[in-house]
Amino acid sequence: MTHHTPRISIGLPVYNGEKFLRKALDSLLTQTFEDFELILSDNASTDETPAICRAYAAADKRVRYVRNAANIGVYRNFNRVFQLASGKYFKWAAADDVCHRDLLAKCLRVLETDSDVVATYAKAQFMDQSGRQLDCGDPGWHLISEHPHERMRKVIFAGHWVNLFFGLIRADQLAKTRLFPSYPSGDYRLLGELSLLGKFHEIPEYLFQRRIHPGASSQNSSVDWQAKFYGGSCGRIGLPFWHLCLDHFITIVKAPIGFSPKLSLIWSNFSRMRSSYPHLIRELGWAVKRHV
Repeated sequence: MTHHTPRISIGLPVYNGEKFLRKALDSLLTQTFEDFELILSDNASTDETPAICRAYAAADKRVRYVRNAANIGVYRNFNRVFQLASGKYFKWAAADDVCHRDLLAKCLRVLETDSDVVATYAKAQFMDQSGRQLDCGDPGWHLISEHPHERMRKVIFAGHWVNLFFGLIRADQLAKTRLFPSYPSGDYRLLGELSLLGKFHEIPEYLFQRRIHPGASSQNSSVDWQAKFYGGSCGRIGLPFWHLCLDHFITIVKAPIGFSPKLSLIWSNFSRMRSSYPHLIRELGWAVKRHV
């Protein structure tokens, strides 16, 4: 008996997601493209999340449920679902968002048509915890320049929603990155690495609904809350923007591009740091306060 390898792997990391989890899972399991595996990684939830996940795994053979012994932090859990994946293409999913039933099919069509595209995603509508539509602007990540350093420069200076990760990514290219680091806004490090590997394509249709609610990371700026959310049981994060700038520098130095584009990107990174000087100083103040 041969083991079937799905074309697509979907990884859904979750922690205490009982409120919206069923809707998120239903939107994935009713996709028009059906050849996928769905990996649910439970970050030691204390609510009904484990029971919900087990029920869906028992009802659909495409669903696999794993549970972490302790909360390892959101980004480590994001990395874990990718490490467990086997598909040629990979998609992250969130326990509070909803996907249109054609999302996978239309993302797959883009990647199989254009080999220069490393990641594709659809435009997003934003909704609140009750499902009401929100008026949130999102410039998106349609980066189709032929020059990798121009795509990376856009990432360095950007500061908007990163919905690209809820589209579809080439797994072999994603495996070349360092994945997510364990600090807030660490998704920009991964975005920068991917931008050097290929183009980003935005499908001009609203096929994804992102939920904004009080439990979402974008709605919590408390340093202690973020330490728990990103650090997990260890609960430690330090100087996230400093780390991001350093990580961008490492990405640039290691990038397989010419000397002049590297120099240009290094200057862009320093320019971003200079323009964000007050924020860098505030982070140092927070770090000193927490240490004392």
